[in-house]
Amino acid sequence: MRSIRLGMTTCLVTFALLLAGCGGDDSDESVESQPTETAPTTSTTSTTVPIPQDAVALGDLVITGVQFGDGGFVRVQNRGNTEANVNGIYICQFPQYTDLGTEVTGAVIDAGATVEIPASAVGGLNSAGGEAALYANNSDFGSPDNILAYVQWGTGGARAEVATAANIWAGPDVSVTPDPAYNDIVLGGDPVDPESWS
Repeated sequence: MRSIRLGMTTCLVTFALLLAGCGGDDSDESVESQPTETAPTTSTTSTTVPIPQDAVALGDLVITGVQFGDGGFVRVQNRGNTEANVNGIYICQFPQYTDLGTEVTGAVIDAGATVEIPASAVGGLNSAGGEAALYANNSDFGSPDNILAYVQWGTGGARAEVATAANIWAGPDVSVTPDPAYNDIVLGGDPVDPESWS
């Protein structure tokens, strides 16, 4: 009886070892197969290109809405898992550029948090046409290496070509059409896809 128990134990241990050997360690493979910030058509954030090396290290900053009018705002969300220090990150609507660090309390957006940047920081927000963009720094607003997020509506803005070159916008002539029944545009999906805005 004892030899049968030992034989069964040996079989179970051998079987467990075989299963472990067949399963392998997929951790390396799963890391390699994880999507990165370089796929603009499947990204869920607007930071679809790597943040430049000289920029502040950020979580995923996304423009998620624009409320029009003098009392309006641009809504920015940190979709990353860590807080984002936004000193030196610029919110823009040509020709006005404002450091987010001066507009956000403590210059930090917590993970998952949303802030509203007043219309005055970008020179006003008109439903007839405009744009909102985030830049990694203020060294070159015409460079696709520096732009992090973008949306344009109505007649559009001046930086759509830059955003298109950075693969974070669908085209220089593509613009969101605001619903006249509302005084805003709101993101409901992929920020790169104008159809996600309503």
